[in-house]
Amino acid sequence: MIESALGSFRILDLSSYIAGPYCAKMLADYGADVIKIEPTGTGDVSRQIGPFLNDEPHIEKSLLYFYLNCNKRGISLNLETDDGRNMFLDLIKTSDALIESFPPGYLRDLGLGYKELQKCNPGLVMASITPFGQTGPYRDYAGNDLVYYAMSGMMYASGAYDREPLKHGHPQSYYMGGMIAAYTISAALFARSWSEEGQYIDLSLQECMAAHHHEGATRYAYTGTIERRAPKIGSGSTKGIGFEGIVPAKDGFIGPTTQKGRPAVSFVEYAELLGRTDIVDPKFETRELRNQNALELDDVLLPILKSWGKLDYFNTMMSEGFVAGVVQTPEDLIRCVQLQARNFYTKASHPIIGEIKIPGEMFRLPECPWAFRLPAPLLGQHNQDIYGKEMGYTDAQLDLFKGLHVI
Repeated sequence: MIESALGSFRILDLSSYIAGPYCAKMLADYGADVIKIEPTGTGDVSRQIGPFLNDEPHIEKSLLYFYLNCNKRGISLNLETDDGRNMFLDLIKTSDALIESFPPGYLRDLGLGYKELQKCNPGLVMASITPFGQTGPYRDYAGNDLVYYAMSGMMYASGAYDREPLKHGHPQSYYMGGMIAAYTISAALFARSWSEEGQYIDLSLQECMAAHHHEGATRYAYTGTIERRAPKIGSGSTKGIGFEGIVPAKDGFIGPTTQKGRPAVSFVEYAELLGRTDIVDPKFETRELRNQNALELDDVLLPILKSWGKLDYFNTMMSEGFVAGVVQTPEDLIRCVQLQARNFYTKASHPIIGEIKIPGEMFRLPECPWAFRLPAPLLGQHNQDIYGKEMGYTDAQLDLFKGLHVI
């Protein structure tokens, strides 16, 4: 077994907020030496975003920052100074990849664009993560998760047909963009192993979401039809809000169905599992009949389902081959027996936050596994180690740079 999958690579994380740091975290989790580079004084913008430990806003107590930056070393650096730019170029010389999320043209205007960086390191892989990419009429527009959902087409198909479009509660676009950036960087590093050339990666968060929501555009391209939100009456989810939607259970919400593989399922079998053979009725026998009599089916089943515990229903139905869902709360997730059995969560310690449980291994590489090595760095925590011990700057130089707000 080798020690780690990516242990031979050094990655500079110059990005902020979620997408870029999440990309760098995925690389760090599998062994890459990721150096988090933050602005002096304030650090990554995610340090200002809650939730905070004990609801106390503090740059070292953001749980968002903590999760996104574990397994990284951290330094501070002011790129808008001559000394800061020179120190950055020294870092570039010994690095394999750079991740950044500045507006298009910002680094180029500082003399740190990809063409300039390639002169220091021809094999450098650089990934720029921006709202709309480096080109096109929207390249200079700002963006956020709401914008990416709306402009990808995903929002138009989310929600109920007779209501306004909806956005998902989780900022999915940023994490999706981070994952795509991570595997793109990995691919570019693999290509470099035989081409000996670096690459510049131009990643648009709008495009990440649009690619994920490919069905709407594909359907329109082939048929001219526009995908709509869930209809009031239609095949499958019969009312959009009734049985085969998300409905109340005794202690939360479940997603019930009478689906059991492709063959038609007798309603009798489903009623038997509910312990209510008294509700068997010929008008519910087939899926087609259940759709035709959806309102009556809701009147019969929804009161029964409210008497079931959500996990009792889920396990009863799934163990017999029926498709069922359970809406898990954060507390449910932490206690989920499936996630526990797969050691999904890990305990991490931090000098200020203390011990906290966070998601750990997302996929298994048995021969070069995931490992928790470092908590998220304090702002500038590894300045001395990296600038001094590894790059050769003297204590006097570092003291001077600190006084000049270079580091």
